Amino acid sequence: MVDIFNKWKEKITQYVDLRFQLFKLEFIDRTSNVLSYILFTFAMLLFAMAILIFLGIGLGEWLCEVLNTRTGGFFATAGIYIILLLLMFALRKRLIRAFSGIFIRVLTENGEDDHDDDEKA
Repeated sequence: MVDIFNKWKEKITQYVDLRFQLFKLEFIDRTSNVLSYILFTFAMLLFAMAILIFLGIGLGEWLCEVLNTRTGGFFATAGIYIILLLLMFALRKRLIRAFSGIFIRVLTENGEDDHDDDEKA
């Protein structure tokens, strides 16, 4: 009778240990997914900022030529940026929902979906 309890105890201990290892691996997987997504987003934002800066300088120089005034060209460029900022402010709820949806999708992705995509390809 004691032998049966020892076997059950061993099985339960193995089960708990395996569940804990599975939890750790899932945590590592989800954390690495979130961190890689954050790093990717940060890199894309850096590139977008560089592009916006150079586009702004180019647009300012072009508007300087069109308006024949350096100050007017760069103020017009600043006005375009202000309009874009106001547009983003007006659409902030939609943008926040979109980004939160992406973040939730990244957090709740199942690893099984990745394997299904590999098999279809």
